[in-house]
Amino acid sequence: MRIPVDLGVYGEYLHYGMPLTLVTVLEDDGSVNVTTIASITPLPGEPSRLVMGILAENYTSQLVEKRGEFVVNLITPEMRSIARVCGIYSGKEADKMTICDLHPHPAQYVQAPLLEECPLNIECQVEHVLRVEELYLFISKILVLEVAPELADGRGGVQVDKLHLLFYAFGNTFASGPLIGHEPL
Repeated sequence: MRIPVDLGVYGEYLHYGMPLTLVTVLEDDGSVNVTTIASITPLPGEPSRLVMGILAENYTSQLVEKRGEFVVNLITPEMRSIARVCGIYSGKEADKMTICDLHPHPAQYVQAPLLEECPLNIECQVEHVLRVEELYLFISKILVLEVAPELADGRGGVQVDKLHLLFYAFGNTFASGPLIGHEPL
């Protein structure tokens, strides 16, 4: 017999192994807002898209809806404390870029910056915004996926055996493990 699992606050235990990310978006004054998001997943088809879920009350959801663009920055295990700070404080009340000593890097296609500290960055343009009760779903076109030079494989890909990301699962964080296969599923 299976045992039911508590879904947690805001469904935090529904995350069963999602990459933990820092999402950047510009504020009205041109400063950078950054927040921690685990509710991001790629979508099948062409062009490449992803969907990001954020509570409507979240300051970042308001900025993303207004700006129509953002950058997803995937993080390493060493950045766990940064992810915690960026998830606890609101960009309305704190300059998380300064608090966490994060460094912006110009993006190619959007105004929001990439984060230098993150090995993978995804520039996104919002195509559709769906509101489901108190949740916004941002369906976005991926404009470019960029990798740190030391992780590029020289063939337009990523050296995944050297890529170590932080994941969020059942209310906990864990690091990616060893590579167990090279072919797509």
